[in-house]
This record gives sequence, C-alpha cells and structure tokens, in this order.
Amino acid sequence: MPKIKLRRSGVSSAIAAVLLVVGLVIGAGVGYAATGSAKTSTQTTTVTGPGTGGTTVTVPGTGSTVTTTVSGGGGGGLSGTISIGVLDDLTDGLSGIGAKINFTTHQAINDINAYLQNTPYAGKVTFNVVVEDYALDNTKAQNAMNTFKSDGISVTVGPLNSGTAQALLSFANSNQIVMISPSSTAHSLAIPNDYLFRTAPTDIVQGKADAAMMWQDGVKAVIQVYRQDTYGSGLANYTAAAFGVAGGTVADSIPYDATTTNFVPILSTLNTDWNAAVTKYGADAVAIQLIAFDEGATLIQQASTNYPALLKTQQPWYGTDGEQGESVFTNSTIASAIQAVRLPSTVFGFTNSSKTQTLCKQLFSATSRTCDPYAIGSYDDVWIAALSILACGQNSGSCVQSVISTVADNYYGVSGWTLLDASGDRAASDYLIYCITGPASSLAWTVCGSWSFSANSVTWTNKPST
Repeated sequence: MPKIKLRRSGVSSAIAAVLLVVGLVIGAGVGYAATGSAKTSTQTTTVTGPGTGGTTVTVPGTGSTVTTTVSGGGGGGLSGTISIGVLDDLTDGLSGIGAKINFTTHQAINDINAYLQNTPYAGKVTFNVVVEDYALDNTKAQNAMNTFKSDGISVTVGPLNSGTAQALLSFANSNQIVMISPSSTAHSLAIPNDYLFRTAPTDIVQGKADAAMMWQDGVKAVIQVYRQDTYGSGLANYTAAAFGVAGGTVADSIPYDATTTNFVPILSTLNTDWNAAVTKYGADAVAIQLIAFDEGATLIQQASTNYPALLKTQQPWYGTDGEQGESVFTNSTIASAIQAVRLPSTVFGFTNSSKTQTLCKQLFSATSRTCDPYAIGSYDDVWIAALSILACGQNSGSCVQSVISTVADNYYGVSGWTLLDASGDRAASDYLIYCITGPASSLAWTVCGSWSFSANSVTWTNKPST
C-alpha cells in the first residue's frame, strides 16, 4: 500500500497518480531498519505549486502543517524526455561504488518510465539519465556541470565525494542546479537553503559510530591516518571528538595528500607512533583508524612490504564508508594483508525490504557486485529527482529546490524513509558495520555488526578476531 495519501479534492489526476508512486517501492518483510529515519503520519504537509495548476496536494508528514508555495508559472507543462544528470566515478578512487551507482540509477529510470505508462503521463513524459564519469576530478566535474546547464538539466545525482560537492556548490547555487548526493557526508556542507541535498547522514553521526565501535572493543588510544580532503579531515575530527567524549585519546592524526601513491613516509610516522602508543597504553588498547578511498589498499599493501609488524596489531585496523564495498580491498593480490588488518568499516543503514532485495538481486545479476547503501541510495535519489520535477510540473531547478525536502520526507524507497533534516541531509540513522570475510580467493564485504544511534552501542554478529 502507498505511504503517501492525498486529499484528492482539487488535485490533478496526473500529480495524484505520480505522488502515489512511493507505493511501488515499499517492500514487505522489512528486516534491518535505520531507526533514526522512522516517522509517523499524524499531521500534514501541504505543497502548492505550478504542477498542480494552483491547487493543493496534501501528504502526511510529521510536526505542524507547513505550506510551501512553489514559484513559477502555469501547471502541468511537462512533455518529452527529461534528463537527470549523474556525476559518477567509474575510473578512480570510488569506482567500486560508482559502478554500482551506474547500474542502479539506470534501473531507477527504467522503473520510473514503466510506472508512468500507467498514469496520465503515458506517452507524454519519459525520463533519462546522463552519466558523466568525473573520476573524483573537480575540473572534470565542473565541465560536466557546464554541459548539464547547457543541456537544460536541472537536477543531478552526485557528486559522490564531499570535496567535489564543495567545489561545485557555488556554481550549483548560482545556476539553480540541484545536486542530490547519495554519499557526500562532510558536515561542513550541512548548509540550509542551498542546492545540495544528501541522502546520507553527515560525518558527525558516523564519527560517533566509529568512536563507539573502537571504544567498545577496548581501544583506549587511536592513531588516525586519513586523506586530507573535505571528507577525510572532517570525519577524522568528528571521530576524534566523539572518541574523546567516550574517554579515549587520539595518539596522533596523520594526514596524506589524496593523490599520494608512495605511502612509505606516512607508514614510517605511523610505525613510530604505534610503538610509542603501545609502550604507553599496551598493545591491546591501541588501534589504527584508516579513512581512505581506494588508495587505502595501496597503503595497506605497502605496509605489508615495508612495515609488516603493523599488520599484526591485536586490534583491527578500523575503516569507514570510504573503503566499504570497494573491490580493491577484496582483490586476491592483497588478501593476506587485508585478512591481517580485518578493516571493519561503518556505513549508514538501510531498510532491507522486498523491494531492496529485488534491486540487489538485479544489481548482482548484472554486475556480480553486492549492494551497499550508496548504490541503494542513488536509486532513491533518481526517484526523488523525478518526483520533484513532476510535482513542479516543469523542469526547473529553483522549483525542485523548493519542493524536494517535502517529497523526500514523504517518500519511502529501497533505503527506507528518506527524511531530511533542516540542512537537506538525511536525518541521523543507525549504521551497519561491514567486514571482509572469506578465503583469499573469494574475499567479500559482508555485514558483521551494527551501531544503534539511539543507544550509541555496537552489536556484533560476526566480530573480527582480536
């Protein structure tokens, strides 16, 4: 049954039919749920806009009734093919995630267009995605955004990383192009009323999850090694703050340039810090946190050659969402090193519904890759973009920016409820913990635990050995 209800009086049948689309992505047999995004439907939120011809669409929400008036003329003027941009990474440090997102964004378009065939939009409106591989390069991303602007694209899914999101934000704001990122998490980008929306929680939440995971495992001192960019520096700071509140100590924070390929100098510092911390706190109370993208696999491989003792730590190396799901960490050439460091890595949770399971099966069948929250979230991002455009009745970035929070707050997708906070970012949620398991010839990322936002505690289902 659909989770959006409408007061049909005065509402165009086209808009009513399209807003009911969320019923398609509600699954039966819900498993793990991100509790921070749960909601009830006792009050109403009202959206009045050009897509409804000046009438009112009422959908259930939480809190007081709010009326959002969408600027723009005339209603129901959509026709033809409407393109949604996708800023993806297919060739650089998030290419493992990017390959999945490339599939799920196309699958979302297929599902949206199939649904529209059963609405008054049949034969009038179709959607399309235009994927640009920006390879985590800000210049390439800017060129892609220029192309999107020239082509009349008003909404893009991505970019994936916070550094590029920060670099594009001024352009997006000035040119009224909405960016919906499934994976940018830097809290510094939590800015109300801008054109960046994010369907992942910010790193303040992940920092708490990471700190709780280490502290609960008996870690008293941590050495952080992190990529020095918007994402890495922010997450390191928020983890350090939460770890300090718990009672822990950051023995050292070691940044590296995101373009680094020779990690031996970094590893030399890490080795010195490790020996000093072990002398002070004991080997079972010291851990390494690695905040990286794909380059983290190179760092671990070079550690196995140059400082093999660092791979024999009693506590695991602790990873983050930047590593989770990336295939470079499950490659057989690095298997022995990865099995030594274990690398439990956090990523925000999602609701495991029947629709989620269907999408994950489709993804695996097409790519031999397993689901992760960012691939799942990007599917929802395309739906949210399309629903917002349809609610506006025009392909207008300024209109989408006005209605997208209401659409997202009342949308239940393959990731669950997509409730956004005041800054346009996903409300705080629980986190899953992924570990790399299996024999060297077939390593895989699998869920091994979870962190509860409300309880601030970790529950292990398959805890890495210490």
